[in-house]
Amino acid sequence: MLILSGGIEIYDAIVIGTGAGGSTVAKDLSHLGRKVLILEKGSKQRDGSYVKHMKTKKIDLKNNLSPEEKRDYEFLTYPLELTNIEEIGGTTTASIGNACFSCSGCYTNSIMQQFEDKNLDIFEELLEASGELNVTYFPKKLWGHSTQLIADAGDELGYIVEPMPKFINFEKCRFCGKCVNGCVYDAKWDGTYFVSEAVEYGAELIEGFNVFEILHENGEVVGVAGINQNNEKHVFKSKRVIVSAGAINTPIILKNSGIKNVGGQMFFDIFTTIGGYLKDANLKNELMMGVKAEFGPYFLSPHYSMQLLPLMERKGVEATENDVIGLMLKFADTCIGTIDLEGNIEKTLTKVDVDMIKDGYEKAVKILLKLGVDENSIVATSLKGAHPGGTAAVGEVVDNNFESEINGLYVCDASVIPEAPGRPPILTIVAIAKKVAKIVNQSI
Repeated sequence: MLILSGGIEIYDAIVIGTGAGGSTVAKDLSHLGRKVLILEKGSKQRDGSYVKHMKTKKIDLKNNLSPEEKRDYEFLTYPLELTNIEEIGGTTTASIGNACFSCSGCYTNSIMQQFEDKNLDIFEELLEASGELNVTYFPKKLWGHSTQLIADAGDELGYIVEPMPKFINFEKCRFCGKCVNGCVYDAKWDGTYFVSEAVEYGAELIEGFNVFEILHENGEVVGVAGINQNNEKHVFKSKRVIVSAGAINTPIILKNSGIKNVGGQMFFDIFTTIGGYLKDANLKNELMMGVKAEFGPYFLSPHYSMQLLPLMERKGVEATENDVIGLMLKFADTCIGTIDLEGNIEKTLTKVDVDMIKDGYEKAVKILLKLGVDENSIVATSLKGAHPGGTAAVGEVVDNNFESEINGLYVCDASVIPEAPGRPPILTIVAIAKKVAKIVNQSI
């Protein structure tokens, strides 16, 4: 039997999840004086510890790689590693602070262009988000040694290398290269800041609560049902629910709630890190991804991965962590993937994807060789996905108000983005959430 929580109390809105989208909409609605309940599956973790809370799901990619491609690009045969964090702040806590605006100036099929094609405008909210997160470009005077070397090499090769916009306070930043652990210097924004603001404005936060269903009657939301830390079932009442549990958990909640067309397409915004031996590069201790070179559906950016050194050692290269230099290749993968009710994921690596990876890989190698990296030391990590989306896309599962077929049920995370942006999506998700907050507020 379900236990009714809070007696007959009905919230103005219930927000599920506290990543970029959930934390933003909770903060904005509570700031407007609305009675908000935040339900979070995880809890607050200590800054500097987030990597150990990262969950990884390995996925065998379907592909039609030729024997030559399997030999020359061995990393494409490894299982893809899909990562996320289910704690307060979500995966924003382990982000590197990248604040790409996802505009068509860099990529013709950017998130902004995808939305414009559907007559959906979030430009005003994107500017608001940029202001609230204090987005600024990484100042050249603060670039580390390896970042400068990579930028110079890219310029010499004719690539346009430019600073990466970041939601980082560079006056507080110590450029330690440990953003993925959660910033201990209070320099990088993440979703925990907005959650704290929401609570200060009067929002109620319940940690360790796993929502499994959105309750509805006659096509209208009436509340949510889930299980608390003690494995007790609870129901909370509201006529407006905003799901922001991430592109892996959101579709499962929606499927359990009877929403159609959920999880039939999925992108991962895939990346790999290509690196090699450069004596005393010390990239590991620099601010990651300080610059970028754009190539339409993909870009290259300085990046250190813990996987690079063991891969180099397998090739007989004697090096230390300080001798490793690398470039992230991040690309917009084809949106051919699915997730079912149990969270099982299938994903296909298409010929378009493979050709894009090969092109980006070759450019990365050219930069590394230009730096003086030993060609025999060059390796690439397994493919990874940290920004999955598309599982509740605009035009398929939600409308231009980000509302589902059930009145009062909204989605505001990467699930609503129709196709892979090939760019860090956090800033855009914050903008989407600000749009949703305005829409929900007007409906109350």
